[in-house]
Amino acid sequence: MYKLAHVGLVVKNADVSKAFYQQALGCEVENVYQDERIKLVFLNAGGQIIELVQRLQQEPAERQDGVVDHLAFWVPDVAVEMDRLRSLGIMPLTEQPASLGKTLQNFFFLGPDGERVEFMQGSLF
Repeated sequence: MYKLAHVGLVVKNADVSKAFYQQALGCEVENVYQDERIKLVFLNAGGQIIELVQRLQQEPAERQDGVVDHLAFWVPDVAVEMDRLRSLGIMPLTEQPASLGKTLQNFFFLGPDGERVEFMQGSLF
């Protein structure tokens, strides 16, 4: 089995998305790469890497397939995180966290390019 290297998200503006993920999730910048075609920002999210991909030149349409549905993060308290995001002007997609089974709660919110982000508390099993 291979270890996940990163999750890549295509974004409109890497700087705007970088600021969002730093503020909303506490991510830290690991590396930045840019050339005439592309800008890549690698963010550390609790030991996992999110790669923000900003295309500076248009690429062929076939690159648009395979959209990532969402990024999920474990948090100690979904209610506290929901309130914190609201205080930052980031609105969750639901009024209250959802319960999944007996031990899991979650909620979703959107990033600056409409990407779905999930906060989870509890256990999958």
